[in-house]
Amino acid sequence: MIGEKLGSFRIEAILGTGAMGVVYRAISETTGKPAAVKVISGELTQKSKSYERFRREAEILKQFSHPNIVRFLAVGRYQGTSYFAMEYVAGETLEQMLRRDGPRPWREITELAIQTCEALHYAHEHGVVHRDLKPSNLMVSEKGEMKLTDFGIAKDLDATALTATGRTLGTAAYMAPEQIRGTPEISHKTDLYALGVVMYQMLTGRAPFEGSSAVVLMHCHMNEPPPRPSARVAEIPVALDKLVVQLMAKDPNDRPWDAAAVGVSLREIRDKASRGDTVAMVWATEGDQALTPTRAGMPTRAGTEITATKPRKAAKRKRQLALPELNRSFFEVVLLLLGLVLVGGFIGYMLWPPSAAYLYHQAERLMESDKPSDWTRARREYLDPLDSRFKPNPYLKTTQGWRDRIEVAVADSRARILENPEPTRFNEPKNVAEGAYQAYYRLASKASSAGNDLAAIGYWEEMASKLNPKEAEERGWYLLSQDRVDKLKKAILHRREVVAGLLSRALLAEQSGHPLEAANIRADLNENFSKYTDLHELFLKFGLKELPNTTVPPTSPAPPSDAVAPGDEAAAKTKDP
Repeated sequence: MIGEKLGSFRIEAILGTGAMGVVYRAISETTGKPAAVKVISGELTQKSKSYERFRREAEILKQFSHPNIVRFLAVGRYQGTSYFAMEYVAGETLEQMLRRDGPRPWREITELAIQTCEALHYAHEHGVVHRDLKPSNLMVSEKGEMKLTDFGIAKDLDATALTATGRTLGTAAYMAPEQIRGTPEISHKTDLYALGVVMYQMLTGRAPFEGSSAVVLMHCHMNEPPPRPSARVAEIPVALDKLVVQLMAKDPNDRPWDAAAVGVSLREIRDKASRGDTVAMVWATEGDQALTPTRAGMPTRAGTEITATKPRKAAKRKRQLALPELNRSFFEVVLLLLGLVLVGGFIGYMLWPPSAAYLYHQAERLMESDKPSDWTRARREYLDPLDSRFKPNPYLKTTQGWRDRIEVAVADSRARILENPEPTRFNEPKNVAEGAYQAYYRLASKASSAGNDLAAIGYWEEMASKLNPKEAEERGWYLLSQDRVDKLKKAILHRREVVAGLLSRALLAEQSGHPLEAANIRADLNENFSKYTDLHELFLKFGLKELPNTTVPPTSPAPPSDAVAPGDEAAAKTKDP
């Protein structure tokens, strides 16, 4: 299309390509100014969901007006080609910048992240979640301004969904756990997770999780604890290090409240540094050359050497030079005394073991971590000695809760291996409990895939009934099966609330004289939720004509809450949440 016209825009060059089409640089013959023109692929018909997303992106940008979001210019269709024009940003994508220059200084990253937060907060305030925040969708202008682009898969929280239930959209390296699972619902905090990933990449030059496939990356995002940037950066403020980790929390509730709150934290770091106030820093370990390639005396990218020394180290060296010369015998005496102190301390420790309060508080510190490895260390080094030495202690209720959390984490980690459908020497059950989990997982996952979470609950409850929670080998699996039940019940409750709300909206639209809107809502409900057996009662109550597959005919009265479909006898005792 180079040289051709689309409306008043003449195409000059290709800026980028994507799944839905191509973005060109063009000149507006009306204003003479450059523009970015997005053209949808000719293979995507006007009735496809891709075309609807293309059209919605234009509608979203049309309602936006923010200095950190690309500006909408025009939308149209010319000789069968659909397009919309946006502001042309003279600069490069953040991805191009990182590929060329590598990690950026933390002060620069803070400034760019503040602008990104302002763009995200503006979009979230307008009910839009971007869902695909990544370096290639962030433009950095020649003036250093950040511009958020590509709302192609953005979710308009006030519009009808264009994604089928269970479908995942986004880029695997930046996707939040809830975006991968589909539960809980996508929200503005989904973008905050991606922001944390992007900031980590800006600081370290690499993504927090790396893998050979999208499946591996998704597994890491859902199960691996977020790494700290300070593990790879020579120098970073403590507050910035903690903020990035908090943004990548698995649970949306553990992330900051919104993008505005993140912006406030970033401004505090920036302003404190600008005023010359003391900023608490995390320093990389001395001698870790892989992580600190620009340490004093080592070659930089340009091949020069850095000779400056940190003030604190220079002062320390000066104090050392001021010490009087001491002879060798003096040092030998000092070392001997230190050795005696250490030996005496060890003997004292063995004869006078730590108190119950000490063991408890040390375990408490480790249990506050988000790493299961810290939990198992807490059990080995502090909980086991606490319970064995101080059997009647006031912490038993709390420590038992910690032990159960550890048991569930260990069982859940092993469960992910057992769930692999391909038989290997690694996923062969080692005991009765593991064999039970493998069998009931297959039954429950098959039931859930068919939309029968009630039957899945029944299977997990049946598994729990066959295990003895007092047996150490079985307790973790017993608790894990109960955890599966709780999560399914919460999912059912949430789904019922969503569907009931949509049905109420359909009824209200019908009563308000908007039958087409009501029909669209009901059609979407039938398409996306009709397979769920736990919704039969709601579907019948609101009189949907097209019912999901069920033995209950449309004219029959609503089934009782404990009814199940034939063949799901395992769920017969499960009450509808």
